[in-house]
Amino acid sequence: MRSLLSKSSGQFLIFTSVVMMCCFPLFFYVMKNFYAKDLDELIKFRSEHFVETNNSTLKISDIDYWNRFNEDMKILPYENSYPLNKVVQKSLFSNVENHEIDYRIYYRKISIEGKPYVFMSQIAMIESKDLFRMLGVQYLLFFVIIVIGLLGIQFVLSRCLWKPFYNSLNEIEDFNLEKGEIPEFEKTTTTEFARLNGNLTKLMEENVASYKQQKEFTENASHELQTPLAVFQSQLDLLLQDNSLNESQMNVIESLYDVSSRLTRLNKNLLLLSRIDNSQFKETITIDFSQLLERQLTYFKELASNNGITLSANIQNALEITANKVLLESLINNLISNAIRHNYSGGFIHIEVNGNTFQIGNSGSKTPLDKEKVFRRFSRTSEERKGNGLGLSIINQICKLHGWEVRYNYKDEIHCFYVNFYLE
Repeated sequence: MRSLLSKSSGQFLIFTSVVMMCCFPLFFYVMKNFYAKDLDELIKFRSEHFVETNNSTLKISDIDYWNRFNEDMKILPYENSYPLNKVVQKSLFSNVENHEIDYRIYYRKISIEGKPYVFMSQIAMIESKDLFRMLGVQYLLFFVIIVIGLLGIQFVLSRCLWKPFYNSLNEIEDFNLEKGEIPEFEKTTTTEFARLNGNLTKLMEENVASYKQQKEFTENASHELQTPLAVFQSQLDLLLQDNSLNESQMNVIESLYDVSSRLTRLNKNLLLLSRIDNSQFKETITIDFSQLLERQLTYFKELASNNGITLSANIQNALEITANKVLLESLINNLISNAIRHNYSGGFIHIEVNGNTFQIGNSGSKTPLDKEKVFRRFSRTSEERKGNGLGLSIINQICKLHGWEVRYNYKDEIHCFYVNFYLE
């Protein structure tokens, strides 16, 4: 990708190059004509000067002497064939160049001791190739100077004109919807940028307000659901203890009990996400992640075994990190629970701690998950076993809160999740 300044500069260079290349033949033609006119004025001046200073004193016996020492001004016998009083151009042999070159020649009729003669004044022209080369060097130098100068001016002006835009862009890049802080844009007198800043401010204010309403609704709904869900589950517990129920009724109650358990887990996860979004887990301590993981694995090895899954761990080093303990435990539990839930009997889970990276890989579906959706809320990773679609979203939010990186990869039919703890 290219910046606006580089794009506009590139277009300017192309346009300038094309215009100057097209104008070069015109400049060459104009320069050649002006050069010829200057030479014509010079040879006419020589002729006038000769008549005024030398013609009256010159004798016929002096003509040979004059011609011997004046190569470009000669006195010739009068003939009607000479084009008098006008400049002509002829190709003559040059002793200096050792080949024929173009000359500008002016003929004028004079009188010496009463006899008619022709005074010829000539001057050699610069060869076209030499003129072309000289003009090309000057043209190139001029092109370089004008390009550097205009680019410099354009760069300075662009920096000044686009400064409000870049300031607004920096503010937008630092904007975080979850923090809810609306950036204050610098005031500008440019109408377009002022409109842009005004619309951006309005848009962000609406988004922040909508986001806060959504969070409040989720939190309030989750709190309100806690009591009826608890009552509902306790009543189901009482019914399960009733010995008068038949098998059909027991199956219905067990089905309702499963639904109640799922609703309870969903409610707890929504509350946890809401608390994370509201930054209610600010307390952090230094924790040995490896020891915490080993303690958690004691429970999950039994759970995995009950599901016919082999769970192995390779903890290569101690790993001390600064984190909220509750959230760190939630991260470990969600990752391992997710690997068990979306596995199959006879499958495996391998956990590894290496350096500052926590890795968990598991067998499961033969198709990879969508990397774009895997950490979205309510995006289920599998349709075979129904989850609430919040586990990976909680993991992602915990990592964002602590400044860690979580990513997913699928290779050799193994689903892998990586958490990189960036240590200071």
